[in-house]
Amino acid sequence: MANFKAVQLFLFAIFISSFLLTPSEPSLLPFIDPFGILEQTPFGLLENENRDALQQPLPPARVDWKETPESHVIMLDVPGMNKEEMKIELDEENRILKVIGERKREEEKQSEHWHRLERSYGKFWRQFRLPSNADMESVKAQLQNGVLKVTLSKLSPEKIKGPRVVGILDEQPPAGS
Repeated sequence: MANFKAVQLFLFAIFISSFLLTPSEPSLLPFIDPFGILEQTPFGLLENENRDALQQPLPPARVDWKETPESHVIMLDVPGMNKEEMKIELDEENRILKVIGERKREEEKQSEHWHRLERSYGKFWRQFRLPSNADMESVKAQLQNGVLKVTLSKLSPEKIKGPRVVGILDEQPPAGS
């Protein structure tokens, strides 16, 4: 019984201390995102041709998303990448914006001797469900200084399509009753 109380007290102390720690202090209970791997290795990338790229996966691009009175602005950090290495897809039916990229490894030559190989290579993707006020027809993308900026204008409130309402019929008694 004493051991059970000690374990209970220990767990309670960890629980309370997790609320008292400031962001600059390391946490005893780190947050682990179980779905984070999906951002790096979407289904289908585990084929033989991509196994080498997955040995050092490219971390997902860091994102800032702001909404202004006129638009939605999504900014992704993609240092060292050019526009030929990225693709932006729009799924208008599900209102999904997907940014896909791949940084390929430099070809190794026989005459070269590498001392360090620390940069990340491989594929990444990020996707965003867009709100109903985002105009899917007005997407603009610009790549400058390692930041991909995707801008979508906002629809006026009267142009936003809401869900379709379906009427319910009253149950009618069978004819001849």
